[in-house]
Order: sequence, then structure tokens, then C-alpha cells
Amino acid sequence: MLAAISMLLTLAGVVPPVVGPMPLPPPPPAPPPPAPAQAKVRVAIPDFQVEGSSSPALTLQLQDGFVLGLVRAGVQVVDPVDVGRKLESKPELARCDSSPCLKSIGQLLDVRYLVRVKVEVAGNSYKVVGRVFSTEGPAPAALPLANRSKSCDVCTVAEARDVMLRLADQLKIYLDEAPTAPVPTAPAEPPPAPPRLAGPVMAAMIGGVAMAVGAAVLGTLGSCDATKCSENRTRSAFGGALVGAGAVVTFMGAYVSVERSRAPAAPSATTSINVALRF
Repeated sequence: MLAAISMLLTLAGVVPPVVGPMPLPPPPPAPPPPAPAQAKVRVAIPDFQVEGSSSPALTLQLQDGFVLGLVRAGVQVVDPVDVGRKLESKPELARCDSSPCLKSIGQLLDVRYLVRVKVEVAGNSYKVVGRVFSTEGPAPAALPLANRSKSCDVCTVAEARDVMLRLADQLKIYLDEAPTAPVPTAPAEPPPAPPRLAGPVMAAMIGGVAMAVGAAVLGTLGSCDATKCSENRTRSAFGGALVGAGAVVTFMGAYVSVERSRAPAAPSATTSINVALRF
């Protein structure tokens, strides 16, 4: 009986005619590479002039407030000491306003933008002006991208420093983010394969045929006498085996069809013997 069921299932294509351990499932797809960190735009301040006061401490506090405002907004500001050291090696670039000169400063400092700040001090009053220049692109570098000013009448040094912070916030919107390389996208997964139902349907049909043939064989049995009892026993056993095997194969074909319809992307890899033993 077991051999007949296994043979019928194999011929119908419900299970592969192999015997052995079930194959391991394929490994999961590799996760996509992490997105690179957004590069910060680089800015240099080659000129920070304070007119009307000779106090180095005041200049340092105002410049520190302006730089802190840019850094707080996510901008990478080149250290003023490094800027001064590099410009000293190129004295011809000091305080120049032409487009070629500004672009040369940008190449020297490896920055996309230059910011120039001028502070006018009159007693306890402050007026600050900030200009942004682009060192890249076809546009003339001498034309500022932005020119913003703020003032503070009768204020303390701490209040003037806050004015520098607000000026930096105004100029930040003109500093574009540095471009980054496009993030590679993971290849799209192929659509799931359609369910393989031809084999199970064929198995159910073969099982039905086997049941019909077995029933026909049992229906031809005659009365038992001295000459036909042995033949009837053989035909009865054969017909019963066909009916039983056909019923099992029909049930298994219907079961496999339902299972494959529920999970079309995971076809069964069970052997014929394993399926037969399962039932």
C-alpha cells in the first residue's frame, strides 16, 4: 500500500522522486548598506573687522559668538587661526574683493563659502554686517549671495554677542548642504512564483481513477465456489488496494493543492516517502 501511494504521488508530480534530508532554506537577503552621513558644508571667515574699538577681548567675544552661531546651525567653520596662517603664506590674497581672488581663497582654504563680517562700535552701540560669497559655480564670486545687517543700541557686550548669534542664524539659510554620493538601492526582489497546482490536481484525478477502477473490480466479483474462491480473493485484494490507495492519493492531492495556494513562494521539498509517512 505504501509503495503504491508513493509511486502514484511521484508519477503525478506532487513530490520529487528523491530521498534524503530536506534542503535548507535560502539565506535572507543582505541588508542594504547604511546611508552615508551628510557632509557638513565648510565655511571660512577670512575677514572679521571691528571698527571703533581696539579691544582684542571684545573682538574675540564677538567673533566667538558668530562662529558659535554657525556651528550650532550645523556648519563646519574653519578655525580662524588656520585661516590666518594660510592667508599669511599668500599675502596677495589678503583683503581682495575680485572674483578670481575670492575663488583662489576658497581653493586655498578648501571651502565652498566665505563669510566676511564687519562690526562698527560707537560707545555702547553696535552695528554688524555679514556677507556670504560662493567660491564655486559660474557666477562671479564678487557678488555676495547674502548681505544681512543687525544693530544693537546701548547694549552690553553679552547682548552684542547675542546679536552675532542671530546674524549667523540669518546667514545659515544661504549655505547649502554639501552634496553627497547617491545611496545605492537594494535590487528589487522578484515576484513570488505562482503556485504549482498541476501535480496535486493530477494526483487527485489519478486517485479518483484508481478508486473507480478498484470499485469496478470489486463489482465484478461473483459467487465463491470451489474454482473461483482463489481468483475472487486475488481480485478483491487488488480492488481494495486500488480503492484505498486512490482515496489516500485524492486526499493528499487536494491537501497539497490547498497548502500550495496558501504559500505560493515556498513550494514543498518533501520526499515521497516523507509525505506518505506523514499521512
